[in-house]
Amino acid sequence: MSPEAISRCERECTRLSTDFAWTVDAYAYDAFVALFAPDGVFERAGQPSRGHEAIRQFLNSRPAGRVTRHLCSNIRVDMTGPDSATGGCSALMYHAAVETAVSAATDAQLPLPVTAPVVVDYTDDYVLTSGGWKFKYRRTTVVFQS
Repeated sequence: MSPEAISRCERECTRLSTDFAWTVDAYAYDAFVALFAPDGVFERAGQPSRGHEAIRQFLNSRPAGRVTRHLCSNIRVDMTGPDSATGGCSALMYHAAVETAVSAATDAQLPLPVTAPVVVDYTDDYVLTSGGWKFKYRRTTVVFQS
């Protein structure tokens, strides 16, 4: 694997992690789903959502009236083949309930009272598709929760 291919993989897969946090917090579900390969899996609480439709169903089941922020760090990506990589990151997650609808979360009265944060680890398998690098499998493991 060339240094250029490794660099592209690391850059695009790192961007997947930051875009994951950004899109879920912004309720940009179309963009969130597009981060995954068509047969990609997002696993949360031991429950895998397989494929774009199942991932969208999971997103649509999220509680309304909540503002979230995912702060990602310790992102690591290792290319394992010309079209595969593994990696992951840790995220500190905050959330707060709001009276307004989810779509108006950015219009909520700030600052919001926050619940205790949760720390999760994401463990990732990536695949190179015709549309660039995508999540093939993203597993969430809760590390700290109050």
